[in-house]
Amino acid sequence: MSVDTIFKVALHPFVNESIASLKSMTSLEGSAGEPFMDEVDQFRFKGYAVCSDMKGSLDGVVLMHHYSETAVAIGNEVCSYMLGETFAHEEVNEELSKALSEWGNTIVGRATDFLSKHNLGFDFSAPYCAMTLEDMDKYLVGVKQIVTVPIFIEGVGRYYFNLLVRDVKYDAEAKGAPAAETRQAPTVAIENTHQTRLSFESTILLVDDSSLIRKAIRRFLNELGYGTIIEASDGTEAVEIAAEQAVDFVFMDVVMDQMNGDEALAKIRQIKPELPVVMLSSVTDYEMVATCKELGISGFIFKPLNKDNGPEMLQRHLKV
Repeated sequence: MSVDTIFKVALHPFVNESIASLKSMTSLEGSAGEPFMDEVDQFRFKGYAVCSDMKGSLDGVVLMHHYSETAVAIGNEVCSYMLGETFAHEEVNEELSKALSEWGNTIVGRATDFLSKHNLGFDFSAPYCAMTLEDMDKYLVGVKQIVTVPIFIEGVGRYYFNLLVRDVKYDAEAKGAPAAETRQAPTVAIENTHQTRLSFESTILLVDDSSLIRKAIRRFLNELGYGTIIEASDGTEAVEIAAEQAVDFVFMDVVMDQMNGDEALAKIRQIKPELPVVMLSSVTDYEMVATCKELGISGFIFKPLNKDNGPEMLQRHLKV
């Protein structure tokens, strides 16, 4: 399979979503260079990567691959854009790791969702981070080809998308590769059609496994006038809180480590069928949206939320 074919089939949606997400989640501008073949035996881990495994007609790994200094610069920008503060961390600490994961999950989630709609015969795992050489070495086993696309960021440097290919059982010309362009998902998947504004005295349950996202949304809610906010870091904790405490409204992420939001929503519905719940997700999985809608929700928001759109977006949904 040629470089151009692999790039168009598997990497191009990631590159496009990456450049678009730079605009929506930072103040940075990016542009893509030409794809090329990397030498497998000379490939080196640069210090930070967001990864997604591929299985099926393409067997390998997609990496969004950074030098540490580039990861720091982007992470600081993501934090600043979300929270409206200046961040100047000098290394990838826990806060920056959360920011980079949110950014990477948005890109990988949207690109894989786009590719899945074309029934190309390969699937992706949920994204995960690699921060050490040991993390990366195991993914190089059996790799036969590496396709690389550099992304240049004005005033910062560059990062890369790498497709590590172990095996190809795919005829792109026969199946037809997806169109080169991809799309940014709409910011709001389902509007809240209720008319009564949620009282400022209400208790809001905020559920997300990212402490950075919880911090940002709490700040947006405070800005809107809501002060009683309970936080949960996973679906299991959310179900326990909904069962034991007086909660008036819920904002809940979909993809979480312990229990996903859709599963937590189903359990909450057994306890409190009428509790207003608005779902949030970086992943534009419309089947998931449909599942949540069947369970009864008051809205569904596609992240990212930032200091500019976050308060207004939440306010549009804070109705009962």
